[in-house]
Amino acid sequence: IREGARVYFTEALGGPKIYKGRDLAEIHKAVGVTDYDFDCFLAGMEKALSGLGIEDETIDEVAVTLEPVRASLMNRAQGLAAHAKVVDGQSVLDRIGGEQNVEAIVETMYGGCLGDPRVRYYFEVNKDKIATIKQKMVALMIGAFGGPVTYDDSKMRQIHYGMNVTDYHF
Repeated sequence: IREGARVYFTEALGGPKIYKGRDLAEIHKAVGVTDYDFDCFLAGMEKALSGLGIEDETIDEVAVTLEPVRASLMNRAQGLAAHAKVVDGQSVLDRIGGEQNVEAIVETMYGGCLGDPRVRYYFEVNKDKIATIKQKMVALMIGAFGGPVTYDDSKMRQIHYGMNVTDYHF
């Protein structure tokens, strides 16, 4: 197990080893990994890396790199298709309180982005552009959370390409 984990993480973090073991979802299916378990794993990984003197930015990058593993370990669908995630007859949008709360979430997120040195550069723009960005963020999130889809996300990659946004920034 230890050797398989070492090879898996070496490959996942850009090393020369190639993992040829069993599928992670298959291995962990009987274990019943939860979000809490995965969060504990990430916290342990962060503590170990910190204990080795690794810089915080690199620790964050490791966490971002490993985060996509969460969905596969728990056999979850990946992506923004929250409209399919109806619980007790309610979409995510309904459960978070509707469109007004999405607007409040975007306001809070935008303020947080302005305070985060890793992404502030992307959000410090003129006031007219800020309003447009926020409107687009709200429209994207409403559609992603199960409301009406009014934002065409097919051009997102093209629009953001020149910004050199990486998983670290996201």
